[in-house]
Amino acid sequence: MEKALKKLEQDPVLFAETFLGFKPFPYQAKLLKDESKRIVACMGRQSGKTTTIAAKALHFAFINPNTTTLIVSPSLRQSMIMFDRIISFLFQNKVLLNSIIRQTRTVIQLSNGSQIIALPCSEYFLRGYTAHLIIADEASFMPEEVITRIIFPMISTTKGHAIFLSLSLIHI
Repeated sequence: MEKALKKLEQDPVLFAETFLGFKPFPYQAKLLKDESKRIVACMGRQSGKTTTIAAKALHFAFINPNTTTLIVSPSLRQSMIMFDRIISFLFQNKVLLNSIIRQTRTVIQLSNGSQIIALPCSEYFLRGYTAHLIIADEASFMPEEVITRIIFPMISTTKGHAIFLSLSLIHI
């Protein structure tokens, strides 16, 4: 049993398949397994980036106790799209669902002390947080100053991770 749990911790694809019912395509599996501190993913619409990163955020929160994951987008509505995907994953599995100790419209707190928070890209809403993982969705529409002066300092003391998502632009 302990060996199986260790395998789930080490393999985010196995975690996604086992607990979330999400069978990633090879390019999604590559993104799930990427352990880089900084990830920039430029992907087209409807390519599964929200689902993939929602699974990655949950895996991170479950295997890293007492961590804070922030989902930041140009608007709260955009942040809530990924947050809602995370919630739908949690509600698909009783084990994961039972690990929620507090849930609001923008915050999930887990029994291991980790939390996932959805926020708009506003210096007034972002200031004050220390994060271990920041997911910047639609990052190309976020002011550069917010990224350099607020987001990067939030993860500097934790040696945290940052994932920047945006559309890939195709010029024809």
